[in-house]
Amino acid sequence: MPDGGKRTYVNGRGGDGMTVSAGYADHRNLSSLLCRAGADRSGDFGFLAACTGLDVAGVDHGKASAWLRQARKETDALYARKVAETGNKKEYVVSGVFTSGPVTMVLHRAYGRYSLRILGGAVASGGR
Repeated sequence: MPDGGKRTYVNGRGGDGMTVSAGYADHRNLSSLLCRAGADRSGDFGFLAACTGLDVAGVDHGKASAWLRQARKETDALYARKVAETGNKKEYVVSGVFTSGPVTMVLHRAYGRYSLRILGGAVASGGR
């Protein structure tokens, strides 16, 4: 990192295609979390919903969960509209941003997958 701090990354992949990647500033403070799941598999969305349940002070989990459900609807509608316009099923669309406490979330849809990116307290507080 430019400030001389260290960063640690942890990655995992399930046999069903769900993945999670976490980045930590100074080996302990969550700076980012990326959860990916299939867009066409009904059970996969529960995995993304679980990712919004971070144990971070100041996060309103009820609002985060409600935002994710709404972001999915909006993202799916935008994706369907873009595919209808272009005929390209590889369209990339992004939801609006949700912020709660020190955490910011954004939902992406591309190539038949959702990606939920969560930027955490280490990012919001400069890693300290």
